[in-house]
Amino acid sequence: MRVNRARLGLAVLMLPTLLVAMDMTALFLALPRLSAALGATSVEQLWISDSYGFTVAGLVITMGTLGDRIGRPRRRRGHRFLFARRQLRLQTPLLDLRLFRNRPFTAVLVALVFAGIAMAGTGLLVTQYLQGVLGFSPVASAVLFAPMGLGVAAGTMAAPALARRAGQTTAIAGGLAGSALGSLLLAVAGGAGALPLVVTGIAVLALGTGPLFALGTGLVVGSVPPERAGSAASMSETGNYLGGSLGIALLGAVAAVVYRSRAGGTSGSLAAAVAASRRLPAGQGAELLHSARAAFTASLHVTGVTAAVIFAGLVVLMLAGRRAAGTAPAALPGCEATRS
Repeated sequence: MRVNRARLGLAVLMLPTLLVAMDMTALFLALPRLSAALGATSVEQLWISDSYGFTVAGLVITMGTLGDRIGRPRRRRGHRFLFARRQLRLQTPLLDLRLFRNRPFTAVLVALVFAGIAMAGTGLLVTQYLQGVLGFSPVASAVLFAPMGLGVAAGTMAAPALARRAGQTTAIAGGLAGSALGSLLLAVAGGAGALPLVVTGIAVLALGTGPLFALGTGLVVGSVPPERAGSAASMSETGNYLGGSLGIALLGAVAAVVYRSRAGGTSGSLAAAVAASRRLPAGQGAELLHSARAAFTASLHVTGVTAAVIFAGLVVLMLAGRRAAGTAPAALPGCEATRS
């Protein structure tokens, strides 16, 4: 029986990707109960969530460079941005900073980082909102959170058709504009109609990022010479992971500040408030829970607005990068200009 090696290779690559995606989603969904069981503060919750992303981001570029040296593109993972001056002097650097001279490469890489920031921040808040505010179990929350992953998948599959009709850069920018609209739905979620707005918001947000993730890596790899493809691809992967970690840290910190200011010092986090309400008399527990849920809803609103601003800024960046690519020569020798 003849084996289709391309399909087999795709299946092999899909398995670790599935496991990586499941790891972060499972952690987000388990975080409220983990925090309550461990008595973790809001800052400690961010460290729990961030440790995985920073670890992966710290390994990607090394493996991407290894792939360039032993067989492109078999390895696509990375390291942090260190020893910049030394890297510029080396003939075959671990991190080729000269790639940033290419405007399409830089624009897509920045977009991947900031899209990761927005998606990870909203994912962190939404999973806690579903459980701590709306009262769903972890399993039910996982089902309700599924549209985020399904949205990315749908956007990724639709990306090639969109690119053929409108061009790659326009498809990416249009998708990011949709993500901004989805983020705004999170900014107005609340009351009896909160659940439909939240589920629709994360679905639209994720759908809009699909073209960026599907086409962005192709634009990055296509903007550099073939011998640098592994390094370029690993840098795009690093940007995504780094963005996710930064999103948890930065947007999570902003949400924690908003929560504390709105909670008035009654609790340090939503998980702590939920746990404390169970130990208090019914009236006091209900009052604490009500104030904590209102404070966390305000945090979700701020996160939604922040994500919308990030995505809107990325739309401007991608469109500006398209115009620059159309008027400027390629920055790296041996490459064709990326078609937008």
